[in-house]
Amino acid sequence: MLSKVLGAAGVLLLLTGLFLATRPLHVDSVSCGSVYAPDKGITPMQCDTRLDQRMNLVAGLAGGGLVIAVAGFGFAAVRERRTQVGS
Repeated sequence: MLSKVLGAAGVLLLLTGLFLATRPLHVDSVSCGSVYAPDKGITPMQCDTRLDQRMNLVAGLAGGGLVIAVAGFGFAAVRERRTQVGS
């Protein structure tokens, strides 16, 4: 049960991070683009700060989600292995 909860929570965090990375960012009605595709050309200085903050948030959510999901799948693999060895 724990492995399923960890796996689901990890995948949810990972998908949330990816969603925020692709979502466009606007500052004072100026489009800054997204983390993956900032607008081309010179952007206002407010965009730089906001894009950096968004990138940190995306990295934290996606990285944490990946670690939690791998831990959940690892627990499932260990449990499966123990049941096979015990039989």
